[in-house]
Amino acid sequence: MRDAATDPDVEADGPADADDSRRSTTGTASGREWSRRRALASLASAGSLALAGCSLPSLGGVDPVWERDFPDAVGAGQPAASADHVVVGGQDRRIHGFTADGERVVDIETGGPVEARPAVPASGGPVHVHSTDGDLYTVDLSGERLWHVEGLDRDGWLGRSGSLVVHSDPVEGTVTGYDARDGARRFRRPGQDYPAPTLGDAVCLLARPDSDGERTYVAVDPATGEVRWALGPDEGYPWAVAGDRVVTVRDATVRLRRARDGSVLWHRAVEGDVGDGFGRPVWVGEDVYVRVEHRDGPDELVALDREAGDVLWRRAVGFELEAVTATAEGVFTASEAEDPDGGILIRLDAFDADGTRRWQTTTDISIGGTVEALGRTGEVVFAASDNEIAAYDPDGGQRRWRHEPDASRIGIAAAGDALYVSYRDRGGVARLPTG
Repeated sequence: MRDAATDPDVEADGPADADDSRRSTTGTASGREWSRRRALASLASAGSLALAGCSLPSLGGVDPVWERDFPDAVGAGQPAASADHVVVGGQDRRIHGFTADGERVVDIETGGPVEARPAVPASGGPVHVHSTDGDLYTVDLSGERLWHVEGLDRDGWLGRSGSLVVHSDPVEGTVTGYDARDGARRFRRPGQDYPAPTLGDAVCLLARPDSDGERTYVAVDPATGEVRWALGPDEGYPWAVAGDRVVTVRDATVRLRRARDGSVLWHRAVEGDVGDGFGRPVWVGEDVYVRVEHRDGPDELVALDREAGDVLWRRAVGFELEAVTATAEGVFTASEAEDPDGGILIRLDAFDADGTRRWQTTTDISIGGTVEALGRTGEVVFAASDNEIAAYDPDGGQRRWRHEPDASRIGIAAAGDALYVSYRDRGGVARLPTG
């Protein structure tokens, strides 16, 4: 978390939010910290509670729609959700799968505990898990084991896009693509598990070090494994594949490329620090959304037109913008706010597609590191730390419910109208209400 509280000149690249405040700070670290806290306190004393949903009081808990325990497991992994199912691994060396109604459909033994999030398609099956025995397991949603690949690394990366599943093994130093249904190998290339591959239906981008130790990226055809094009070390990181487009960022310049050949359709230099720190700098929805970092104040969200790259709007959010969810119903962000009693809270902002600020709220969800999850599903917006989750009205920001289970850590997954939580320190999974 950064230590200061001045807003940048938000009019540099596009129209500013009329509600954005201006603050100043001193040049010392202690002065910046004091100024930031004073600014937050001033907002509260000036009546910021009048904003819809702002500084919400604690409400009671919520009962899950259904809950399933894993009696032989002392913990569960991160869940993964498809249109009609949720899949989660357990410390009991099993893959657990349920329908959206809570009916168990998968119960498969593995060679070790399953701690990583499974890889699942948007709907249907099969589904894939990486076990701490190093192996990749693939099962059908009927509960049948389909294929199995032995590996060496307990923490290998796993991803799924369309009919392709990609497995990264840092011990072997390889990235391998398989046909999701029958396990036929489509490609195997030297590669790294960090940064993770960027997957899409049109192209997959894999990191590789060049002869000088610089990181480069190759764009691989997901069906054949053929290398279509490459990005040099000075051409940016491929953050997203959206349809037949790839978004890269380098030195505050955002580029939209064709997936088939990497050619640049447009580029936009965004004023401010983009991608200089930790965390994701760009998200793609109807438009392209860019995080601008400010060491001396709140971060900004900048919206770029997806077709032309023009700056549509830029708005101040909280400190350390961590997550953006862009939907047809609005754009939602999760960032940080300082708790006057100590610690860090999640701040939520909601915008209309044209950048009009719909609402802003400082939640009472405390985070020790990062925002675990942010999303829009059913009739709620949800935000989570690693031990609690709350749901909010997408139109006004009022909190609907809060879920703080006995398990000290949770994992979150959502798909369609369903929202799921896994209980990572006691073993189990539940569906939460979204109506």
